[in-house]
Amino acid sequence: MLPLVYGLVVLSIIACVGTSKAAPMRVAYSAISGAMSSLWVAQEGGYFKREGLDTELLYIGGGSLLIQAMLGGDVPFAYGPSVPVINASLRGSDLVLIGNTGNSLVFSVMSRPEIKQPAQLKGRKVGVTRLGGSTDWALDAALKQWGLERSQITVIQTGGMPEGLAALTAGALDAVILSPPSNFRAAKAGMHELEDIGQLKIVFPNTPLSTTRSFIRANRDSALRFMRGFTQGLQRLRGDKEFSIKVLSKYTKVTDVETLSQLHQTYGVRYSGDRIPFVRQESIDEILKRTPGKEARDAKAGDFIDNGLLQELDKSGWFKSQAK
Repeated sequence: MLPLVYGLVVLSIIACVGTSKAAPMRVAYSAISGAMSSLWVAQEGGYFKREGLDTELLYIGGGSLLIQAMLGGDVPFAYGPSVPVINASLRGSDLVLIGNTGNSLVFSVMSRPEIKQPAQLKGRKVGVTRLGGSTDWALDAALKQWGLERSQITVIQTGGMPEGLAALTAGALDAVILSPPSNFRAAKAGMHELEDIGQLKIVFPNTPLSTTRSFIRANRDSALRFMRGFTQGLQRLRGDKEFSIKVLSKYTKVTDVETLSQLHQTYGVRYSGDRIPFVRQESIDEILKRTPGKEARDAKAGDFIDNGLLQELDKSGWFKSQAK
């Protein structure tokens, strides 16, 4: 009798294993911003599914928290953070940038309506999503442009774009670094644009994709399929305004047609990046030269980049086939 019971238990376990569904591949993004639109369009367009991937998108506000999730093994891919990836790599992690869909700091410094000149920010509170992240980097670029010192203002972490916008309009902050659509919403609420940082022509990896070298080694086929899905989303964003606007509305919660059209123009046309979203070495050099410490001074841009997945797709004719 005992062998029969044992056999039934084994068969039951095998049946459960055979019918259990694998956990989805988690992909995290760092901001409620049009900068994330390529990823959103890829997901909503079903391009990851076409590549045989079951993906789940997670919003983790601020690059630093997202990096912790990656290092903890919770998510294999991240979209958005650049400076935190490089900082973590300088400390010995195996994080690496594998693609990038924007080479400018697409941010605006939005202020309370009574603040018309940068000098009026002295002694005031200015918000960024996370210290050390892209918005913090953009703030430093603006301060340099204005000839102001960081010590002349108080920098406050907001955690995310919506939170920063809410604090600005409520008067809890005097200025905040925002990207579309939050800066468009701020302008509609009567706030003032002190600086369009994107026009400063700073080459910067604004929206890179990152993963770990160990994930690529162990799961190269999955990584290639992910990149195929992602680049199809990028292509759809550039070529299908109507669909892209619907996706942007879903993820940003914006319903105003004018704002959505501005979002698509910004990220689908104006700042959509190169045809093949390689990570540029000069953009990493820009970060390294502004990062204190011997490790950053001695580092090479190539240490933080792996364009190999995109190069393999290009060699296979993938991008030529997508252009047809």
